Amino acid sequence: MEKKKTAAKKTTGFQDSFKRLEEILEKLENEVEDSSLEEIIKYYQEGLKLLKECRDKLSEAELKIEKISTEENV
Repeated sequence: MEKKKTAAKKTTGFQDSFKRLEEILEKLENEVEDSSLEEIIKYYQEGLKLLKECRDKLSEAELKIEKISTEENV
């Protein structure tokens, strides 16, 4: 039961991070004229952090899928 909660938490974390990343991209694409340089830099830094988090979580999921696939093919 603990594994399900942990997996659900990681998925939710990924979804939340990805959603926030989309929000930041939208702001940078559509509201850049109304933002100060400091705000733009802040959004850019947060976006880079979220992008790394999402990539790390996707890489972790890919490794798990590869492991499962290997075990199933044995």
